[in-house]
This record gives sequence, structure tokens and C-alpha cells, in this order.
Amino acid sequence: PITWVDPAGNNNYNGLSVRLEHRLSHGLYFLNSFTWSKAIGDSEQVLEAFTGYQAANPQNIYNLHQEYGPSMFDVKFINVTSVVYDVPFGKGRQFGSHLNPVMDAVLGGWELNGINTANTGLPVNVDYNPSSINDVTGISQSADYRGVALLRPNVSGSAVKQSTAQSLLTYFAGYTFTTPSPNAPFGNLGRNVFRAPGLEQFDLAVNKNFAIREGIRLQFRSEFFNVLNHTNFGVPNNVSTSSAFGTITTTYPPRQIQFALKLMF
Repeated sequence: PITWVDPAGNNNYNGLSVRLEHRLSHGLYFLNSFTWSKAIGDSEQVLEAFTGYQAANPQNIYNLHQEYGPSMFDVKFINVTSVVYDVPFGKGRQFGSHLNPVMDAVLGGWELNGINTANTGLPVNVDYNPSSINDVTGISQSADYRGVALLRPNVSGSAVKQSTAQSLLTYFAGYTFTTPSPNAPFGNLGRNVFRAPGLEQFDLAVNKNFAIREGIRLQFRSEFFNVLNHTNFGVPNNVSTSSAFGTITTTYPPRQIQFALKLMF
């Protein structure tokens, strides 16, 4: 096999972004950002793939027109809502500004931050591990950096409705995947046509400010990532010739909590 780098491709991105921002009275701030977009093309970069997955390389470099599909980083809908609330109680705030230092250290200076992120899933490229007679490159499938082609199977059928528990075992239920014959190794399945599960996560921060003297303050920070401990499932196995095909065995991180002290001067 001969390997070369061909910096060619046709990729484009179109999107609509809407931002709603409002600063209310008494220390309350609201921000919502919404994006509806589409990124499509006929080629990928190696670093655009999921960790542990290969980029959705073309199966046939002589027919890039048939490779045109969603990019691996394409997310249709993204909505991020942020709320910041400086609790109006304590020294320098609307209520309790004349508290004694001890009470102010306990009750005053609190700040709440909440961020809710929700987005649709990323594309999943289904491929198969070709035998030597189906392989069109002569390069090991593990040598992605050398330009390995990712061959896609033939597909028929349509999706069926499943419960979440069922989808973890048969994510592509309703579809039938078959490995193409050696004389026609390129399947009819499009590139990146399936989607991984979406993501929804609420993060919360509770901070407390201590005034030491003018121009110097100490901030106690407590941060709760995925505070509701919502389960966000990972990417299904995408190799149609694997015994684990269509199963989801990974999740995004569960609830995580961290504490910190920050000195600002």
C-alpha cells in the first residue's frame, strides 16, 4: 500500500443562534443560548472522532459524492440555560447590610450559579471489519493514521420503538446489516447516518464570599457537576461484524462534587 495526504474535501456549516439575556433586579441574571445547526461534508479529521473510535473516513476515495453526510461533530440542537443569583443578603447588599461581622460571615455573601445543558446526540458511523478479500487498502484497520478506509455494510429496515433499557442492548433494532460481497465491498449505508443518545445535565455552584479587607476577599466555592445525577449514555458499538454491535456499555460521568478556596486581591 502507498499512503499520501490529500488535503481535499467539501464541508460546510450552517447554523441559527438565538441568545436571550436579562439582568433582573436584586442580583438575578438569566441567559439562554440556543443553536440549531448542521455540519455536513465528505471527509473528517482524525481528532473529530469519539475517544476510542475512528474518524468516519471515506470507504471509496473515488466516489466522495457518496460520502456526503453529517460531520462527526454535528449536533442539531444545543440549548444552554444559565442563572446567576447573588443572594441579596449581607454586607453591601439589599438586606442585612448592617449585620455584625459574625452573622454576615454565616448568612451574607452567598451566590448561586446554575447551568443546564441539553443537546441532541452526535452522529454514529456504522462500519464493518473487512476480511482480506474485502479490504481495498491492504492496511490494518488499526492503522487509522495511514489512511485506512472504513467500509460500511448494506442496510435495510427501519427503526422500531424501544425502551431505554432495550436500546442499551439493541440500539439499532429494526435494521438489518449485511456485509457486502468481495466484488462489491462498498455498502449502501450512508456515512454518519445514525445518532448517539442526547445529553442533558444540570450543574450547580454555591459560592460564599468573605470580605477580608478593602480589595481582598476570600471565596469558598462548592461545585456540583451533574447535580441531579442524570444518566447520559455513551456511544453504541458501531462495528456491524462485532458480537457487541449495537450495545451501549459506557456513560458520561455521574455526579461530581468539588470544593475550593479562592483568594482574590
